[in-house]
Amino acid sequence: MAPTSGPFLALLSLVAVGTMAATVLLWPRVAGRKSSHAAARTGLLIATQLTAIVAVLGGLNSYFSFIVSWSDLVGTHASATSAGGQGTGHPPVPPPIVVTYTQLAAGASAAPQPRAGHTPAATRSTPAAATATAAAKGEILTVQITGERTGITAARSYVYLPPQYFQRAYAHQLFPAVLVLSGYPSDPRSEITRLNLPGVAGAAIAAGRLRPTVFIIMFSSVDMPRDTECTDIPGGPQAATFFAADVPLAVERSFRVATSADGWAVMGDSTGGYCAVKLAMMHSDRFAAAVSLSGYYSALQDFTTGSLYGHSAAYRAENDLFWRLGHRPPPPVSVLLTTSRVGEDDYQQTIKFLRVIRPPMHGYGLILPSGGHNFRTWKRELGPALGWLSQRLTATGTAQPPPAR
Repeated sequence: MAPTSGPFLALLSLVAVGTMAATVLLWPRVAGRKSSHAAARTGLLIATQLTAIVAVLGGLNSYFSFIVSWSDLVGTHASATSAGGQGTGHPPVPPPIVVTYTQLAAGASAAPQPRAGHTPAATRSTPAAATATAAAKGEILTVQITGERTGITAARSYVYLPPQYFQRAYAHQLFPAVLVLSGYPSDPRSEITRLNLPGVAGAAIAAGRLRPTVFIIMFSSVDMPRDTECTDIPGGPQAATFFAADVPLAVERSFRVATSADGWAVMGDSTGGYCAVKLAMMHSDRFAAAVSLSGYYSALQDFTTGSLYGHSAAYRAENDLFWRLGHRPPPPVSVLLTTSRVGEDDYQQTIKFLRVIRPPMHGYGLILPSGGHNFRTWKRELGPALGWLSQRLTATGTAQPPPAR
């Protein structure tokens, strides 16, 4: 049972209720003044409180998708691993993208699951490979992405392909691409099930508010449960290089997407929002635009991150977005920052950041009267944010024939 599954949550609830019932039944028997009675009462109270807290935390985890597998909890899954090279005595380098599951995008409300009769393949770039249903509804792929430069493997990521990707009229067209980074420790699945990114994007495309776009949806951390803050960590995972170099290259090799910066953007919520703006500012040769949904601006370092900057104050400053605006030439990128006047802690920081941006960097704000740091608020901001992105992304060039398989 997964930690977010219904049976597991039901089990936690039953244990909590059972513990309460046992406490009520046993309390009269341990009502004496002996030390053993006092110890028994204390144990019953602790057990009751502990099981109730665990049940509540389980429900919150299921709602927010903080931890979706037991390997996430103990940090044993291969979210950041090194790939060996051929001829070195190590296992062969895996392909940059491996598709493991696929699901039609329209009406999808759960994580992608296997579709009967589908043979996983990263390249689905010809009309013959596209089904009529995918051409009508689009498709969500669950993929594993391995970085050529960093050796990092992101074992559970998603790619949304719009309906046009499978339509004959678009068979030789390149599509803009948007890298979407989740908050920490939220699972990227939440961008599908909670934010409904494919549904909102599909509706915007159908209404002409968004040009057909490919979305790559990933953890903002490459070493869960550690929070890597999209940073090239000295002696550790090179997260920034993975997202800014490895991921775009892998996607370009596997799908018909833009190969220049004016066709790529990065977007995220919370920690993912900080990552989005940082990656665009540091790698304007890769991303032309960024959207930050309730992101922050100062370099974080706490117990979830460990040492991110090699104990270097200078390197920490390099990862501080305010510092970069004041000490580095402004990059030629556009950023959209969202916040709320009431309910968001980052409102004042966002206004301050927008005021210090100078050309050739351009800053835009989407500010709600009220809203919290949650998916309900981000859903209100997503449609306008996608429309804003569509005005800043292009995809020039013609798709090359897919490699023979």
